[in-house]
Amino acid sequence: MKEWLIRRIKKAGGNIESTLTNIFFLALFGGSVAILAFSKKALSFVLQIAEIPTPLWATILLVLMCFLYIYLKIQLYQNSQNPPNIQEELYEEYGVNWNKEYKKRCLYCKSPLKYASDKYGPSVFFCSKCDRKHVLRDTNGNLITEQKAIEKLKNANQRVNLTP
Repeated sequence: MKEWLIRRIKKAGGNIESTLTNIFFLALFGGSVAILAFSKKALSFVLQIAEIPTPLWATILLVLMCFLYIYLKIQLYQNSQNPPNIQEELYEEYGVNWNKEYKKRCLYCKSPLKYASDKYGPSVFFCSKCDRKHVLRDTNGNLITEQKAIEKLKNANQRVNLTP
């Protein structure tokens, strides 16, 4: 009886092992087939949606939304610039206005200046408000960089402050 019971348990264990193996492979194969079928259905649905002609009102709405987005980005960019301080004391030197913190300002509208681009070099600056270019030149008319102009301004201010 004991031997018969041990044989039955071994046979059942072998059956359970083979059953679990079969379930695993069936799930693996069935799952991959289900995923493949789902992806084919999803792809065909997307292709059907893409082939439907877009209504005119939707196209117009999309174009208007793009224009609104661009307009708002431009407004945000323009408003992000620091507006010039009317009470700020500016002095003209090297072809631009300078404030006490050695920041460049436009000669005409007193807005902050930006680098024009790499093709113009480090001595050319651009005013985005009045659309004018400014070139930094020393007293001899030679092009100078912003750093050299600031150094000269600081040295000149130190000399002025040292003289009684």
